[in-house]
Amino acid sequence: MSAYLVRVLPGLALVGAVLVLARPNAAARVALYLLVFVLLRDALTPLGLWSFGAYRGVFWIRLSDDPWFLVLFGISAAALTGGLSFADAENRTDIAWFRGSTVPAVSAGLAGFVAVVLPFIALYRLLVPLEMRGGAVAARLLPAILVFAMLGNLLEELLFRGYVLEGLKRRHAERTGDRAARRGTAGRVGWITPGVQSGLVFALCHVFLATTVSSVGVPLLLFTLWEGIIAGLVGERYGVLSATITHGGAIFLLSSGLV
Repeated sequence: MSAYLVRVLPGLALVGAVLVLARPNAAARVALYLLVFVLLRDALTPLGLWSFGAYRGVFWIRLSDDPWFLVLFGISAAALTGGLSFADAENRTDIAWFRGSTVPAVSAGLAGFVAVVLPFIALYRLLVPLEMRGGAVAARLLPAILVFAMLGNLLEELLFRGYVLEGLKRRHAERTGDRAARRGTAGRVGWITPGVQSGLVFALCHVFLATTVSSVGVPLLLFTLWEGIIAGLVGERYGVLSATITHGGAIFLLSSGLV
């Protein structure tokens, strides 16, 4: 954890200075938050705190074998999530952690999780032996992997299914409302298009990880696009926490060696 902090603290300090001294507007702050996310995530790779690759064109992922790092990282990400939500009142205005009642929201998150992982379970069984995707994972690591996957991806979901998605929804509403006004009719704003768009932005924020930080390339981008679109659709309809169940659950299962 200390090596990781040494790697990321200069970048975090610079972003903090920009926030304090430049006082960017709400949209620019979201862009800076995405930059912080890319920094925090991509720094894991050169330090060997996770590993991933592709075999026969199929993406796979494994996490660190240090349970304390996994837990501390997850808790830190959750604290950062809470800090951002508390400190940036302007951007949290439209954020919905849960939409609707709990049972449908949780069920939708689980359904999204199943939709993300099912193709990979099939591809792993058909094309990618366990030893070619990181090998078996010790059972003692599974609780720590679950903490990392859920709490770490809570931060991602606040960014992409919170800030980014709500911004896309507002833009979508403005555009459809303008067209409806010209027709003299009331506009009806759908939810599929912004959800898909948030998935595209999510995949875009993995370009450097796929092409410069690593050489995995297209398989990583296809995985993040697939996962991002499904989480986007779930998050648009049921909120950030439902999308976290989808995203975090998928990362947990695919990195656990259980499939």
